[in-house]
Amino acid sequence: MKQGKPKRVRSSTDKDISKLKTVIINRKAKKAKTTQDDPYEEYLTAACAIACCVDLFCKVNKLIKIGCLIQQEEAAENGELDESEADRESRKKRLSALSSNTHDRYTRNYQQLLQLAPGIRSLINDHTKAKELAKVTQKMNTVLSATRSDDAARLKSQIGHYVVAIPSDGSMKPAFYTSSSSKTHLGINHPILASFLCPISQLAVFNGDKVEGQKKLLNGKIAMFVNNFPAFLWSREPPGRDYDDEAMAEGLLWGYLLERVMRHIFTGPSTALGNDSRATPSCNAVLHDMTTVEAEHIAYGCVQVRFGISSCNKWAEIDGQFNYREFYYNIIDFIRDGGDKDWVEDLRKWWNETIFKNEDGREGGSEARVTTDERGGSQDSCKAEG
Repeated sequence: MKQGKPKRVRSSTDKDISKLKTVIINRKAKKAKTTQDDPYEEYLTAACAIACCVDLFCKVNKLIKIGCLIQQEEAAENGELDESEADRESRKKRLSALSSNTHDRYTRNYQQLLQLAPGIRSLINDHTKAKELAKVTQKMNTVLSATRSDDAARLKSQIGHYVVAIPSDGSMKPAFYTSSSSKTHLGINHPILASFLCPISQLAVFNGDKVEGQKKLLNGKIAMFVNNFPAFLWSREPPGRDYDDEAMAEGLLWGYLLERVMRHIFTGPSTALGNDSRATPSCNAVLHDMTTVEAEHIAYGCVQVRFGISSCNKWAEIDGQFNYREFYYNIIDFIRDGGDKDWVEDLRKWWNETIFKNEDGREGGSEARVTTDERGGSQDSCKAEG
C-alpha cells in the first residue's frame, strides 16, 4: 500500500514569511529595483543567507557587538584608535573569553554580514540610529529562526523518501510516514533510523545485535554526544558500513542521505535524488549568491538531516544528550581545522560536483550550470513578522 505523506498546515506566520520569495527573485532579476516598498528587504534577505550559508545559530545583535570589538582591537594594535585605558581593558577582557575558533568565526561572520547587508554599516556607525539598528537586528533574528523552521517543514514531507537508499525498491519498513503527523515513531524509536543516528564509534556494537543496540540507544547506554558523529554522515549503504577507526575521515560527510538533503535545500527537491530539472533563478544557491560549497553549508545540511529523522516534533537546540549548536560548530571546525588539507580539498571538490556539476563550483554567476526547481526551501522564509 502506498504510504501517505503527512499534510502540513500552513500557519499565518508561514504565509507571511513566504511573501518575500517573489520580492527576492524580482530583486535578482531587476537590480535597479529600490527597497522603498520595504526598507527592511536588504536585511531580511541577508538573514536568510546567514542562516543556511554563514551561521545557523547567529544572533545578529551579538555578532555586531563582538564584531565591532574585534575591529576596535585591530585598530588599537595598528595605533589607529584613541581610547581610555578602561575601554581597552574592558574590550580585551571580553575578547579573551573567546576561544580561537570562536574569535575566528565572529571575524568571518561579521565580514559576511557587512557584505550581505552593506546598509547595516551606516546604522552601526551612527549612534543616533541605535533604536533603528535594534529593530533591524530583531527582525533579522526572527528571519534566521524562520529560515531553519521553514526548511525543516518542507523537508519533513520528503526526507522519508531520501532515507531509502534505492527509492525504486519501495518504502522503508517499518514505515517512515504514517497517518499521523507525529514523528515520535522515528529517531532511535525506529530500528533503521536508530542505526543512522548511532554514534559511529558504536556502530559495530549496534550492528552486532541490532535489537539490543537499539535498546542501548534508548536507555542511554550508547550515548549520543556531539563529539561522536552519527553514522549517517558516512558513505555507503547502510551508512558507515565500511567504517575504519584508523581512517575515520574516509567517507565522512559523503553520506547519501546528507547528499540528498543538501540538494533538496540548495538546488531544489526535484534534484534531491540526482535528477536534473529546468534551471531557474529561484533556488537557494542562486538567491544567496552561493558559488562553492563551504563548511557552513554542509553543517547546515547535517543539522537538517539529524532533526529530520529524529523523533522530535518541535525544534529545540538540545535533544536528550545531543546539542545541535555544538554539533553544527563541530562540523565546521572539523572541516576548517581538521589538518588534512588534501581531505578538505577532495571534500570541497566532491560537494561542488554534487551540487553544481562542477568541482570548481558555481563560478561565473548566471552562466554556471545549476539544475534547480523553484521550491528549494529557505527562500520562502525571508519575511519577518511585523
